[in-house]
Amino acid sequence: MPTLAMMAKEEWLAEGQGEKVEDIFMGILNEKIHEAKDMLIERFNWICSQSPASAKFMYENGVMAGYVPEEGIRSALKHGTIVIGQLGLAETLQILIGCDHTEERGMELAKRIEALFNKRCGEFKQQYKLNFGVYYTPAENLCHTAMKKFKERYGEIPNVSDREFFTNSIHVPVWKEMSAFDKIDIESQLTGYSNAGCITYVELDSTVKNNLDALEVLVNYAMDKDIPYFAINVPNDTCLKCGYTDEFNDQCPECGSQEIQQLRRVTGYLTGNYKTAFNKGKQQETEMRVKHG
Repeated sequence: MPTLAMMAKEEWLAEGQGEKVEDIFMGILNEKIHEAKDMLIERFNWICSQSPASAKFMYENGVMAGYVPEEGIRSALKHGTIVIGQLGLAETLQILIGCDHTEERGMELAKRIEALFNKRCGEFKQQYKLNFGVYYTPAENLCHTAMKKFKERYGEIPNVSDREFFTNSIHVPVWKEMSAFDKIDIESQLTGYSNAGCITYVELDSTVKNNLDALEVLVNYAMDKDIPYFAINVPNDTCLKCGYTDEFNDQCPECGSQEIQQLRRVTGYLTGNYKTAFNKGKQQETEMRVKHG
């Protein structure tokens, strides 16, 4: 979405700043959502044209629910999900109005954007009788590759492209300091627009494992806010030499070894060593995360 925001801003400047830049953006976004739909339908139809022999095990052993041999692959795939994802809401808002959705003005525009995604996917679902949905993309690789392409075209823009990654979907930027409750309050206003997958997580100090009552309060708060998928990130470092476990990052405080396994939730799942498993964009994002006290 940040690239679409820059396109809107360029058009706004070229037209003498008449129409609001956010209105221009919404028009461009609407066009791109329809283009994404067309590409997804084309892909879906191509896959459905293939012989079941292309995935023999899946279709002959009941793995794909609803598969009817006489009707072909489509009989199973029509029950799946066709999703339209997004990346970089926070940066998009910065380009358009100079703030993100941690501020009231930014949240108003964020809701307008997400409502458009939700409305269009609902329309596509009715039109094609397929399960179109809004997906808040984890962007394990795209967060960095999209930023690289953005910088090649637009250079380094403060609060937009002065890092190695775009912010995931509708997440609060990872460097924003706030409480866990505030983060839940902000993101819960947008998660309801997604019907194909999203995650809200908070970063906590490793000492929270000794306070299960606090964790229960936090989980219940997220549930009360109708968060569909809530996670609590607690760093866990293990010294591979002496076995000491805690949060200590690069060097064991017990034996001084730097042979450390760093367990982190980089996106929706845990990884044993984020410094080798992911590109430098996701690595930087992980390292910039602040604790939500």
